[in-house]
Amino acid sequence: MKSIAMLDDSQSNTVVITTVGVLKSAFFEWADELAQSRKEAENDVMIDEAVVIKRLRKSRATLWRWNANGYLPCYKLGGKNQYKQSDVERIEKGLK
Repeated sequence: MKSIAMLDDSQSNTVVITTVGVLKSAFFEWADELAQSRKEAENDVMIDEAVVIKRLRKSRATLWRWNANGYLPCYKLGGKNQYKQSDVERIEKGLK
């Protein structure tokens, strides 16, 4: 049986007719992606601003500018500026 997608312009609902195998495969792919993103988020350590300044040898003003343009996002945790270790390592490796 072939997959067929039908869209009725007069309604906002979309009806998709597919096989169980295709649906099962899509679900497992989605579940794997979700598990991977959760694993990455759990392993990402936050680093205090003072440590980042020493590691990157940059000023607080530079970190502020990098945060403002999205190059190195800053997170407020407990009233302190924190940075993801993976972001700091990305910059140390010279990646954008």
